[in-house]
Amino acid sequence: MKKTATYSQENPVIRFFSSVHLAIFLLIALAVTSIIGTIIPQGQSQQFYLDNFGPTMSKLTKILHLNDTYHSWWYLSLLALFSTNLIVCTLKRLPFTLKLFKKDNLAVSSDYLTRMPYKRIWRVKDGVLDNELMQKLLSTFQKKAGSFQKKPNVDGGTLFLVEKGKWSYWGLYGVHLSILIIFLGAVFGSFYGFKGRIMLMEGETTDHAVRFDTAAPIPLGFSIRCDHFFVSFYDNGAPKEFRSDLTILEKGKEVLHKAILVNDPLEYKGVTFYQASYQAIPEVTIRVASSTGIQRSFIIPAFQKVSWPESSMTLALLKYIPNIHGVPAARIWIGDGTGQGHALWVLQGRTEKYTRGDTTYELSLVSASERYMTGLQVKKDPGVWIVWLGCTALILGFAIVFWVPHRRSWLWVGPKDGETQVILSGQTNKNKIHFEKDFRELEDSINSVLGNQ
Repeated sequence: MKKTATYSQENPVIRFFSSVHLAIFLLIALAVTSIIGTIIPQGQSQQFYLDNFGPTMSKLTKILHLNDTYHSWWYLSLLALFSTNLIVCTLKRLPFTLKLFKKDNLAVSSDYLTRMPYKRIWRVKDGVLDNELMQKLLSTFQKKAGSFQKKPNVDGGTLFLVEKGKWSYWGLYGVHLSILIIFLGAVFGSFYGFKGRIMLMEGETTDHAVRFDTAAPIPLGFSIRCDHFFVSFYDNGAPKEFRSDLTILEKGKEVLHKAILVNDPLEYKGVTFYQASYQAIPEVTIRVASSTGIQRSFIIPAFQKVSWPESSMTLALLKYIPNIHGVPAARIWIGDGTGQGHALWVLQGRTEKYTRGDTTYELSLVSASERYMTGLQVKKDPGVWIVWLGCTALILGFAIVFWVPHRRSWLWVGPKDGETQVILSGQTNKNKIHFEKDFRELEDSINSVLGNQ
């Protein structure tokens, strides 16, 4: 006789994709790569990786896309392969589960019941089980086991079945489906969401964020304004708390106000703004006196240039240090209007001279202060609700798989071996200790009805 080939032998591709070894390997690979994606800061510039990890690791980060792990082709390939593994395993197991689910547990013989792991046989005295005793027996069976199904003419007797949790076989498929839903939500959020940052001065408004890696603008669809920024410090100078008072504007109208803290973000239209950082922006007042008798004072903020048209001079703040030898100091760049310039340090309480042509200028630092720029991390993840749905389904699926058993309790009454017998039997696919306890209670109750026969 020709031996029939198994399903996996006839389908090597299916055998590969349904392999448990493949599933374990992919789970470990996803776990390891997720750890790498957590350890290595994501979305930073290439210069950041060069400064922090060196040239070799920086190059490797760029080649393997470790700076954007969860969007890299190899990580998405791992997700796709694991999803394929789940789908193939599910489809391969489906016929067996359908067979179990469709199985008629009333289509059993009395001899089959005596081979169950939990069983008890009573032999009725005088071989007579009158109607009153039968009704009492069935009432006890229903009260202890639950509502039953009935099938007459089973080996000349009547079979009663209480079946619970038959649907629990689908719990495993719920787990598989929930994992696929979580993957779908994560991928959807990665491609249709974004992460970026915003740096805002007090009173400044913007309608876009900036991507971490490319600095490309990300339109928000509305505007956000920083009304006020507050920071407090510990005695050692470390920041204690920083807070931004923000306003959302739609078509120039204020629609939402909120003060955000580090763990209390603002969310609007699916976009979340987190208080992530801040930056101190120095602002100095410089007095310039020329040898021609002209004297002017200029307020010079960081990142800006201030012009003195009468002298064809441009001033800019290159650096500010709050304390050099006990006094504030500012490094001032002086441009001559032709693109050339000169930089010099100006300390408060001292005068520095700068000569251009026949004119000498004396610069002095009048005052210095700091303004603050709030740093917001901006995130939009439209797939988060899909992920939450998948996580909820995953919890329910695991609860069904581990805690919902398929329990069957049979009661057969009829003539056997020349006498009337009552056969009680049961079976469960999980939580056998609890089932045995319930079965023994049912057994004792029936034993009381039958008069310890």
